[in-house]
Amino acid sequence: MFSKSTRFLSSRLTSAASLRVARNLQLQSNEGYLRNPGSEPLIHATLGDVIAETAHRYPGRVAIRSIREDISITYDELLSQADSLGCALRANGFEKGDRLGIWSHNCVGWVVGLVAAARVGLISVFINPAYETNEVSFCIKKTQMKGLLIGDTIKNRDYIGRLNKILPELQTSKEGSLSSPIFPNLRSIMTLEKDAINGVSTIDSLINSYKNNCAVSKYGKEIKPEDGSICLFTSGTTGDPKAAIDSNLAVVNNTYFSGKRLLLNEEHQIVCLQAPLFHALGSIVTLISALQHGSTIVIAAPVYDVAANINALCAEKCTVITGTPTMYVDILSQIENMGKLPIKLCLALAAGAPCSPQLIRKMHDQMKTEFVSALYGQTETTACVFQSLPGESVDVVAESVGYLTDHTEVKVIDEKGEILPFGVPGELMVRGYNNMICYWDEPEKTKKTLREDGWLYTGDKFTLSPEGYGKIIGRFKDIIIRGGENIAPKEIEDQLITHPDIIDCQVIGVSDERLGEELCAVIIPREGAKFTLDNMAKHCSGKLARFKIPRLLKTVDEFPRTASGKIQKYKIKELIESGKI
Repeated sequence: MFSKSTRFLSSRLTSAASLRVARNLQLQSNEGYLRNPGSEPLIHATLGDVIAETAHRYPGRVAIRSIREDISITYDELLSQADSLGCALRANGFEKGDRLGIWSHNCVGWVVGLVAAARVGLISVFINPAYETNEVSFCIKKTQMKGLLIGDTIKNRDYIGRLNKILPELQTSKEGSLSSPIFPNLRSIMTLEKDAINGVSTIDSLINSYKNNCAVSKYGKEIKPEDGSICLFTSGTTGDPKAAIDSNLAVVNNTYFSGKRLLLNEEHQIVCLQAPLFHALGSIVTLISALQHGSTIVIAAPVYDVAANINALCAEKCTVITGTPTMYVDILSQIENMGKLPIKLCLALAAGAPCSPQLIRKMHDQMKTEFVSALYGQTETTACVFQSLPGESVDVVAESVGYLTDHTEVKVIDEKGEILPFGVPGELMVRGYNNMICYWDEPEKTKKTLREDGWLYTGDKFTLSPEGYGKIIGRFKDIIIRGGENIAPKEIEDQLITHPDIIDCQVIGVSDERLGEELCAVIIPREGAKFTLDNMAKHCSGKLARFKIPRLLKTVDEFPRTASGKIQKYKIKELIESGKI
């Protein structure tokens, strides 16, 4: 039933001792270059195949436990539902390589949609559930989606209500036969709601109509490891998100090797999911790594909820947890005065944003976890480039973003492209199977980031050590990371400048103890105008996702500029943080 490559995967589950990652680096003299040739060969298989392999290995094991929905779904049930849905999509006009958008909060249906797409050769496009109508419209147009799966309505998440604003023809359309002049490729809207909605198919009805799913093996044979599998949006300095396409090969191997360093293959782990599934930390590092290694994923809440996350740790006896540094700051502040809790963690992973050494040490001491782990990666590198090795001391984890992942090369370069020595900061470059295929429909932007020789420019300022570790110093890219969310300032600036009382504006990321960075709008107001935080919130509401609306506001008469007239954002940041603005 399965290819030789996927059968090979199951034979690699050996003893715990052999799963400790070998330190086998290749260096170039004293230059800041590292290559990890890998502790095992790459897996040449598709995402759909490796998930099916797990389901056949652990059919009765719980794959997903969703607390809000009070649903536990086994691996066998997950595969059966996904195959039925995948067959329904292909029978209703979807073809290999078509894009299926998933616009929903964290829930079981989100996972079924992802696995269904993987099993029949569709590319899943992950959309932030907080997006407003113009942001969703952009995502649909950019990736030329053929279908969109939306979540059921919960507080602050009325997906169908937002869709009706941009798709008025939906209510008079037949299921699967949408015709929109604005979105010419979009044909099907599917919902996780139980009740029927005009023009919209329910996932339950599609699954029930194709329960025999006998055609899934035929569709699976069409898919190659090199084909696109997942599409994630990543912000850029131009403001508009770019759609990065990751291959099956990249997703399968990045999650396999990352999962090993999370100890997911050493025993049956129960993994607490805090991060949103549209984000690489939630979907790739956490969910798919767990699915490939046979872990149980606990969906603590549909949207981020620190109390629900703590409850999941205790009630579901979670052994592994992943999250952004902000999430751990929140957990630590909550449990500090809660007395002794029944938390027994094997490992806690911090990723998605730079993490302070102090926080790493607090996680280890206060959460009583055996191991604390760090991870660095980008959407353009599928997920992981550096990750802590199992069993490393807290001191090692606290002072780096981890050890170079398998089958990956990195180097640090200066402005001229020359390799810098170890310990000297420069731009991090990455080359390997894990680099994205491209930015969808953005050949020029792809060329600027991913060069013909395979090296990817990260835009991040790094130092490397000859021992194989990386340390992030800062970012060259004009991106703000607020609580793990990548935010492009220009997108917000473009919205703010439309207000009649603003002459010019800049959005800056300023240091914040909880979020890492907070958004601060610095404006030059029109003479006599009084522009307030409340004015700004009202102006941006409904046009920008709430996490993109600045919480801080500063007013200036002019911006610091270079001799050529370019605004110096770093100087604005320095002035704010020194209290001079």
